[in-house]
Amino acid sequence: MTATPERTDDFNIYELFNYNIAYEIRLQAALNEEMLCPFMYYGVKDVYFNGELINEKAHFSKLIDDIRVRHIIDKIDYYSVTGVKTKGLIFCSNKREAHELSLLLNEKGKKTVALTGEDSQDYRQKTIQCLENGEIEYILTIDIFNEGIDIPSINQVIMLRNTESSIIFIQQLGRGLRKHPSKEFVTVIDFIGNYSNNYLIPIALFGDNSLNKDNYRRKLTNRNQIAGISTINFEEIACQQIFNSIKNTTLSSMANLKEKYFELKNRLGRTPYLTDYIEQDQLDPVVFFERSFKNYSEVIAKFNKTKNSFSIREQQILNFLSIELLNGKRIDELLLLKLLVEHNSVSLNSFTEMLLEYGIKPTNNRIQSIIRVLSLEFFQEATKKRYGNSLVVLKNKTFTWHPALKEFFKSDEFVHLIKDTITAGLIRSKKYNLNSLTIGEKYSRKDVCRLLYWNSDESSTMYGYKIKHQTCPIFVTYHKDNSISETTQYQDSFINESVFHWFTRSRRTLKSHEVQNIINSATLGIALHLFVKKEDGEGTDFYYLGPVSYQKGSAIETKMPKTEEDVVTMNLSLAEKTPYSLYQYLLSN
Repeated sequence: MTATPERTDDFNIYELFNYNIAYEIRLQAALNEEMLCPFMYYGVKDVYFNGELINEKAHFSKLIDDIRVRHIIDKIDYYSVTGVKTKGLIFCSNKREAHELSLLLNEKGKKTVALTGEDSQDYRQKTIQCLENGEIEYILTIDIFNEGIDIPSINQVIMLRNTESSIIFIQQLGRGLRKHPSKEFVTVIDFIGNYSNNYLIPIALFGDNSLNKDNYRRKLTNRNQIAGISTINFEEIACQQIFNSIKNTTLSSMANLKEKYFELKNRLGRTPYLTDYIEQDQLDPVVFFERSFKNYSEVIAKFNKTKNSFSIREQQILNFLSIELLNGKRIDELLLLKLLVEHNSVSLNSFTEMLLEYGIKPTNNRIQSIIRVLSLEFFQEATKKRYGNSLVVLKNKTFTWHPALKEFFKSDEFVHLIKDTITAGLIRSKKYNLNSLTIGEKYSRKDVCRLLYWNSDESSTMYGYKIKHQTCPIFVTYHKDNSISETTQYQDSFINESVFHWFTRSRRTLKSHEVQNIINSATLGIALHLFVKKEDGEGTDFYYLGPVSYQKGSAIETKMPKTEEDVVTMNLSLAEKTPYSLYQYLLSN
């Protein structure tokens, strides 16, 4: 049908074919199947002027400055393959840059021609022929080669512009991916400046449309090989520019969500639901509820410009499912609600048997935790008020819906949204361990309270750590902001992938009760759990690094660097090594 069904002009190609897709294969799969030429991608830093990396607002004079031209040539020469005659495309940000850079590159020994939309078709064809014949090395252009023109012998693609969309990025990358006897792979050199849209690079390269920041961070830290023998490499500064863009960009903006909604609606020819996004490998549905919406009925009403017909109580139920359970971090509540949707009542024995079938250990603490969550007893008063009454009642060892909710299940659309949210949560739950927290995944303090079976959400008073119910979760922000209080400027650090050097709260000594409890945690049966996030800019969730144990003899009473207040430091041994890519990511600054 087309190489690019997603369009930048909003035209719905799917509709032309009555939403029937005979066959589909995306970039990563096509590379794996050896249908395309592999590529070696190099993300390199663009040039600095007066200590600042070039950005999208740079004056034209900087784009063609001799310093930048020499920098471009140096990188081209460094990454080009020796002994292979170059046939390349250079994508520029505007026509003037293309023409001026072509002249300047020619002056320095490169053989180039600039082509723009103003050139005749005949002139374009002659120029392409010159490139294929080896008379020139590069064609500099803006967008006329994005689609519709095929030059199989292209063995180098150079990007000198800000990435405006992942679609255009793939189109331009694709100019070099046609197979040809003269080449084994394509060299792609992407000059990365201080661009706000740098977050689009991992979306394009990895084919990840989730808008989930953590997905992109993970893939960037574990990026070397993506599909087949194609590889991705970044210079350190260039990679940091992408991380900064991910951190500073609101991926869950209304504009992004609207774009994703209509992309999928156009593809399906109907209103998409949460499970559709997962099945079609599109947006991670939890992103809808990070800031813009509370439940999916609001999404449909907003983007279809219709009135939300659900009552306040119905929306409260949908809000609870979407915000608290859709993430799938614990499957238990979702399984119980699924049974209730199907049968209206479920015996406690039937439910525990179902948990056992899933390989879940239905301890009393776990069952009580599930009940407290679904009855809303777990939550703080303000949160309870937002969600209304209890969803589930346990009476005579049988779970049922709260009597006040039964009338709502007469609405087919309401039931559909309930089922859809539960199913999406169950699909998401597959990446989490069933009986423990999952190392390498992210959790909020509230998640941790729930998953460690605490009676209530104590996230607002948990701070750095808290001992309760024979558990002690420890939360660390690895790179502290200079603006935080001097009394919390702890110098926590990895000694290696298996040992973490940790600071207690200030004003603590070796005699402090909580310090003694942690030192003697193994004897006292207190389970220590370590959670780390890179910096505050990442949000409120922390990576779980696993159970830890006090390293005997490592506790030292010392002073805070600036305030001279008492503090205790100690080493914590991790039960499992920190995954290497996550370890490197947390350390990098």
